[in-house]
Amino acid sequence: MKKSIYYILPFVLIILASSCTKNKLIDDTMEPDNIVKYLHLSHTRTDSNPRIDSIVELMDFSKYKMLWLGGDLAEATSFDDTTMNHIDSIFNLGNNNTLWSLGNHDYADLTRVQKYTHRNPYYAYHKNGITIVVLDTQDSLSNITSAQKQFLYSVADTINNSSYLIILMHKLIWMYGDSIFEPQIPVISNGGFGSCFYCINPNNFWTEIYPKLLSIKQRGVNVICLGGDIGFYVKEFSYVNSQGIVFLASGINAGTANNLGLVFTHNLTQKNLTWEFVPLTEL
Repeated sequence: MKKSIYYILPFVLIILASSCTKNKLIDDTMEPDNIVKYLHLSHTRTDSNPRIDSIVELMDFSKYKMLWLGGDLAEATSFDDTTMNHIDSIFNLGNNNTLWSLGNHDYADLTRVQKYTHRNPYYAYHKNGITIVVLDTQDSLSNITSAQKQFLYSVADTINNSSYLIILMHKLIWMYGDSIFEPQIPVISNGGFGSCFYCINPNNFWTEIYPKLLSIKQRGVNVICLGGDIGFYVKEFSYVNSQGIVFLASGINAGTANNLGLVFTHNLTQKNLTWEFVPLTEL
């Protein structure tokens, strides 16, 4: 018996040493506490409830401090509790750090949506020096009007201690009415220009929303408009205009190759936010 122990002990020590080495390597590659990541995903739906993109269904989101969802999560996300339960099991919709801008495929039953999110269709959230305003671009056919516009204005007028303002939306409503963006609608946006519920409709972004965003930018707050209704034609969109406003979008075409998520890296000490489009398989 003693002889057996002597033979086994060196192997045990080797295994323990190996384990310690692996843990040390993992610790060395961990991000410092002042670096956090956020993930934007959108248009994860398939054509059949309740399934969504198979890679996203198995994804581990624990490495991200916030999850920003750009809408069209399932074919008819809020049609029934079966679908909502499935989506909730993946994205944890009631978590304060899961933000969801509703798309046309999510809009069947807003009461059911609120039962899971405990939020209105539009709201604001502040974390780590970033203010996120979640807009409902399905309401009023792409227009931000009435109570929603007043809400956005009130946030804009009172924003303090933020280095970034993120406007999270489903439709790329900024593409209408701009000489650079509008010609690209047919090859960028899932929803084309028109009067339908899922279309980019004529709207008031440039006349009533953009001036307020520009005033925030001129006060020293970085402004990012973040859309989600892409994926069919392109899977990433990035543009910075001459006034320094950033326009981004990411979206998935479920089951196809080269789908991307949009990862934001936030240096809390330097108050700096960067981003990159990353393949789903690497998230």
